[in-house]
Amino acid sequence: MCILKEVINYLYFCDMEKKLITNLASMPEPDIMREKAEHYLVCFIDGCPLHKTCLRWVVGQYANQQTVAYTAINPRNPMMGNDRCPKYREMVRVKMMRGMTQFYHEMPGFMERDIRNSLIAHFGRTRYFQMRKGEVLINPEDQQFIAQVCQKHGWTAPLIYDGEDEDWLW
Repeated sequence: MCILKEVINYLYFCDMEKKLITNLASMPEPDIMREKAEHYLVCFIDGCPLHKTCLRWVVGQYANQQTVAYTAINPRNPMMGNDRCPKYREMVRVKMMRGMTQFYHEMPGFMERDIRNSLIAHFGRTRYFQMRKGEVLINPEDQQFIAQVCQKHGWTAPLIYDGEDEDWLW
């Protein structure tokens, strides 16, 4: 009976975590943009030729006018506000992968160990396990790196992630 109760609690908390992540993905865009404006590097340079397609500028438009200070790009920096802005972030949604709990099921043990150690060495323990549990989405660049590590260690089968989402490249 006690084991059943633990399993039910585990499933409940996993479900709650999944709902929190899903709720963020299903929030209307203005709500997401307002939430991001509070802690994202924003831009208020209206004269920039890239501002209409820049995620930082769009998020800045949702900034709360009552807030006294934001983390913002310096408009006086000569590298900013031109067509080669180093902080430009294209406003495009991409396919992100979620979770790697089934990632190693088909791999031989020695290969799993080597791949896991290489990924931990690159991403760090905390980020690796956040990605593995699905707490952090895996962007296309990281997906490509993971695929290269797997190929380097001899794994040629398709990579199995727990799911996929579409999100901005914050």
